[in-house]
Amino acid sequence: MRRRDFLERVERLSLGVLGASLSGCGGFYYVNPEVLDNRLAIPVAEFAKGRFVLVDAPRLRFPLFVYRDDDGNYSTVSTRCMHRGCQVEPGGDHLVCPCHGSEYSNTGAVLKGPTQRPLQRLATSVEAEHVVIELPAAGDDW
Repeated sequence: MRRRDFLERVERLSLGVLGASLSGCGGFYYVNPEVLDNRLAIPVAEFAKGRFVLVDAPRLRFPLFVYRDDDGNYSTVSTRCMHRGCQVEPGGDHLVCPCHGSEYSNTGAVLKGPTQRPLQRLATSVEAEHVVIELPAAGDDW
């Protein structure tokens, strides 16, 4: 194993442990979606507790961040930072990467580097009383 690969694994593991401890104390709200083929469905009622939820999706390495804006529109982004692949976390009114300080809007736009690329977005819509998220095709780098 190359030194760089080892350090990246240690960094991810450390962040996973930190993230697990923060999510227990910080109150990040995870929901269990209904899986419908290549889509996830989350009841709109889940957003009564706040403006966002985190979702563990099948086949994806990182949770999804689903956000409801002031107009009632929903957006979904991966929580994988596009700089070095660390997991971003909700931080007030934006998302923050604890590894190198990159910041993103709640819809994934870059607010502060070092990252140069926005978070990966997923198509999101409202159908009846559910927020529906289209998952990426199998084999995509998510």
